[in-house]
Amino acid sequence: MLSNKLLKKIFFGFLFIAMSCSNDLEKIHEISIQNQATFPVETIKDFQIIYSDSSYVRVLINANLMNRYADEKKYIEFKDGLKVQFFDFNGKKESELKSRFAIIDDESDILSAEQNVVLLNNKGDILETEKLHWNRQTEKIYTDEFIKIITESDTIYGKGLVSDQNFSKYTIKNIKGSMVFDTSYE
Repeated sequence: MLSNKLLKKIFFGFLFIAMSCSNDLEKIHEISIQNQATFPVETIKDFQIIYSDSSYVRVLINANLMNRYADEKKYIEFKDGLKVQFFDFNGKKESELKSRFAIIDDESDILSAEQNVVLLNNKGDILETEKLHWNRQTEKIYTDEFIKIITESDTIYGKGLVSDQNFSKYTIKNIKGSMVFDTSYE
C-alpha cells in the first residue's frame, strides 16, 4: 500500500501538471489559422486541366502533382513540374511548355513557370529560360529573364521576351547572338 505522504505527493504532482497545461483557445485558434496557410486545401495526383473555346481544346495542362492553396492569396502550385500544350482551332498542337515548377495565380489567371523552362513550337524552335509567364486571357507568353532561342539556323540570346502562346511571333529584348541571313535571290 502507498503511504499517505506518497499519495499527497502524487496528487499535488498531478494537480501541478494539470494546472500548467491550461488551454488558451484563442492561442490555439491563432496557431491553427497560421498553419492552415502552409497546407494545401486540395491535392491531386496525375492532374489535368483543359481550357477550351467554342468546344475546341486550346490548352492542355498536365502535372504529376497539383496543390491548391486558399490563403490570403489563392493559387495552384506544381512542385513536380508541368507540361502545357497549346492548340489551334483545328486541334493541331502549336507549341509545348515544360518546367520543373509552376504556379497559377487564381486572381490574375497567370501561370508562372520556373526552373529549366523550355518552350518548343511546331517549327522546332526552342526557347530556354529560368522563368516564363503565360497570361491565359491575352494568350501571351513573356519574361524579363535571360533567354536562349535555338532555331534551325540560329542561336539567339537576349534578356526579355514577349510572344504569342504558340511561339511563332515574338519580340526579344536586349538581343545578342549570331544570325544567318540568306541574301541570294532567284
